[in-house]
Amino acid sequence: MTFEVVDISLIISSRNRAFGLDSCLQAISHAALQARDLKLEFIFVDNGSTDATSEVVARWSETAPIKTTLIFESRPGLSHARNTGIENAQGRILAFTDDDCEVSPDYFTTIAALFANDNAPVMRGGRIDLGDERDLPITIKTDTEHAVLNIYNHPGGFIHGCNMAFPKVLADKVGVFDVRFGAGATFRSGEDTDYIHRAFREGFSVEYVPSLVVKHFHGRRSMDQVQRLFDGYSYGNGALYAKYMFVRDSNMRGMFRWDVRQALKEYFGGKNLDSALGLTYRNTVKQNFAGLWAYWRSGRAGQTS
Repeated sequence: MTFEVVDISLIISSRNRAFGLDSCLQAISHAALQARDLKLEFIFVDNGSTDATSEVVARWSETAPIKTTLIFESRPGLSHARNTGIENAQGRILAFTDDDCEVSPDYFTTIAALFANDNAPVMRGGRIDLGDERDLPITIKTDTEHAVLNIYNHPGGFIHGCNMAFPKVLADKVGVFDVRFGAGATFRSGEDTDYIHRAFREGFSVEYVPSLVVKHFHGRRSMDQVQRLFDGYSYGNGALYAKYMFVRDSNMRGMFRWDVRQALKEYFGGKNLDSALGLTYRNTVKQNFAGLWAYWRSGRAGQTS
């Protein structure tokens, strides 16, 4: 196979979202039109859809202002899909967003500027605004200040997988996403948290940059939906705590202890995790333990460190 030099590869995976892809794809078109001086590619991984998802992307790609590769990945799970995207990417920079997001018009030019003068590989993630004001204010990140990950930060939520970019050489060093984590996988979530943590442990700088923006149209408008989502996040975090429990250079043990302390404080009258959304530290820790136990019951098979 012959590879050409590409500046940025944008990777999106999707499953059964034919009904909602138009705005995502049109936003990519607008951003590509503003980055004509860059060599871009779009890799869309259909993760086993049974609807017209692939057909929607194929039709759009016929007139899209960006080279598009459509891949069908039958193995279920976001990590499988992202790994397939990475394997087929030709870009110097790999960028990731989700099928329910819209990239900003300056998305590609901002990525190019952010990575232009690096002396070493850096992982970066950006701002995530709420796309629809009818949705509840979750799975967003609206911090306005630049930040760098350190040992006192939990990697979960420091940057998000729906607005994340890093050089291909970083992926060559860190490896693939752990396929046990993420939507559609055994541990439901946490594939981005795990990857960020592994990059940090390898010595790469991980940065939050508010100038890189996407809008998230997640569609969750009920408290029940929020609770199910956060249960999945907490369950995945519990599995991650188990994965790194005995890893010397990991701060995951400290993160777990912090969760437990907050739950105990809450039990004795302290504040809840988020009263407005009905979220508690006690339920978070309950799900942490469920995920931790499930990880150890699985025998740690197929571990990706």
